[in-house]
Amino acid sequence: MKKDQILFKLLFVFSLLILIGCSKDKDPVIPEDKDPEEYDRTALLNNYTHQYIQPAYAAYYNQVKILNNEVDSFIASPTILSLQNLRTEWEISLLIWQDVAFLEFGPAANISLRAQTNIYPVDTALIKSNISSGVYNLQAASNFDAKGFQALDFLLNGIAAVDADIVNYYTNTVNAKTYLQDVASEIETNASTVYNDWNSSYGTAFINNSASNAQGSSISDVVNAISQHYEGYIRKGKVGLPAGVFNGFSQLPMPEHVEAYYSNQSLPYVYRSLTSIQNFIQGKGYISTVNGEGLDDYMNFVNAQNNGQPLSTVINNQFSAIQVELGNINDPLSNEVVNNQSGVEAVYQKMQMLVPYIKIEMTNALEVLITYQDTDGD
Repeated sequence: MKKDQILFKLLFVFSLLILIGCSKDKDPVIPEDKDPEEYDRTALLNNYTHQYIQPAYAAYYNQVKILNNEVDSFIASPTILSLQNLRTEWEISLLIWQDVAFLEFGPAANISLRAQTNIYPVDTALIKSNISSGVYNLQAASNFDAKGFQALDFLLNGIAAVDADIVNYYTNTVNAKTYLQDVASEIETNASTVYNDWNSSYGTAFINNSASNAQGSSISDVVNAISQHYEGYIRKGKVGLPAGVFNGFSQLPMPEHVEAYYSNQSLPYVYRSLTSIQNFIQGKGYISTVNGEGLDDYMNFVNAQNNGQPLSTVINNQFSAIQVELGNINDPLSNEVVNNQSGVEAVYQKMQMLVPYIKIEMTNALEVLITYQDTDGD
């Protein structure tokens, strides 16, 4: 073979190798799955504690103090104006409650804060009996559904048909004044307990409990609390039960099961509860504009995917889809579940779609065990 032919072939082979090498460099890089144990959980827990949980409990505690003061003002001078002012503070308090309601672990779990604060439907017969006798123990579990925000809803909106009659009722019923004050005072006392615990020893212990995601760890507590609250108290409690989805074989709507039944305004609390959990998952600050480490970052770190999309994006988009669907129904929700069943059921179905994303896919990606019991069949 001639010398120039050999040289040509060598150059051709060398050029081909260069092209192959370049084509490999341009191949897409597939993110490598990472061990959840390698993530900086301390940074996440620190952000949650200082940027969301403590400020949120501070806002809640400060607001229920205002509510309690407004109760005292109404009792001192029952008028239609003071009643309306009290209702406004009750509405604001119930909205802010949604921001902390899902944090049912640690100090909140120790005193069953959710059960003591916002059970519905309320037992109106028990409330009336307590007022009539003047003898009751609001700390007793038997009175949990005769106190809290929903008891205030009945006492401020449902005790009579018109405002003038409500004012007259409190003007002439000493025991009712006392009961109203006791209910509001206990809401403040419980809020104070949890707020103070988070700002003393528990806040530090929560951040330091980051060695693993095992049961009893802070990550496990957070993930289980979010999943349980969303599944049981938002999807089921705020929408599914009133819509009749869980009403045995009949599937008949149960309008009296809506939140804030007597005020005829339920949807603001549905919206707020969804936004609160969505923001929390994203690591957003409660007051500040800080967008720090959140469960979305943890999912991205371990490359959690759903049908080729980041699981964090899928979850966030589903929250938004629920909010859009909510726009197709109106208050009073107690009327909608009867007169617009298909619209309410459409909201429920959007909510249901989010359950496996959080309860199964997120927990699996972060290697967190679900520790609460699903009672949908009850």
